[in-house]
Amino acid sequence: MKDFAAQILKNLETNGFPSKKVSLPTEKMYEVADKKGHSLNTVLDYMRDEMNVESAIETEKIVFSPLAKETEVNDFGFDGVTPDMMAKAQEMMAKMDPNQLKEMKDKVMNMSDDERAKMMSEAKKMGMM
Repeated sequence: MKDFAAQILKNLETNGFPSKKVSLPTEKMYEVADKKGHSLNTVLDYMRDEMNVESAIETEKIVFSPLAKETEVNDFGFDGVTPDMMAKAQEMMAKMDPNQLKEMKDKVMNMSDDERAKMMSEAKKMGMM
């Protein structure tokens, strides 16, 4: 089973994983797992638990993404930020000029923990995170 999981991971990496989500056809994945004598669900559980690869089984495809960490502290001191959230924030910050970025970072660093939590909550409600 480990070899099959490694083979799937290699295929995912060839297609841009982990920097982007990658999907593979659901039916084909079940067929290949069955031919190799494996339960695809067991393989996917193994990948989640041992390889930090999350999978979402849909009708036509299985979408693979890096397993989100429960808590991650970043440069701004936020707790509980997932890698997806950080990627979106970094994408937005890349579009800012250096002065805007410094001003924003200074402002956030001077916030209280409650103010930061409120800002994160508002960003999530707006779909920014």
